[in-house]
Amino acid sequence: MTADTDDVENLLRARLENPFLVLEVAPAAGGAEIERQGQRLLAELAAGLDGARRYPTPFGARARTAELVRAAIAELRDPARRLVHEWWAGGLEHAR
Repeated sequence: MTADTDDVENLLRARLENPFLVLEVAPAAGGAEIERQGQRLLAELAAGLDGARRYPTPFGARARTAELVRAAIAELRDPARRLVHEWWAGGLEHAR
C-alpha cells in the first residue's frame, strides 16, 4: 500500500464511523435522544445482543463496539465537532 492508499482508507473509515451512523440517529437528533440511544446500544453490546454488533452504512454493515459508541457520544457532545459530523452525515444520507 502507498501513503495515498492509506490516506484514502483512513478517510473512508472516518466517514463510515460517523457518529450519526454508529448511533443510528438522524443529524437532527437532540442531545437527550443521542444519550438515550448511546446508552441503549452500550447495554445491548454488554448483553451480547447480535443486533447491536453492526450498523448500516452506504457501503454495507460495519462492526460496532462499545468504544466506538462511547467515542460517537463524545463527538456529538462537542458542538463544533458535531457540526462537522452533521455536514458529512448529510452527504452520506444522499449516498444511501
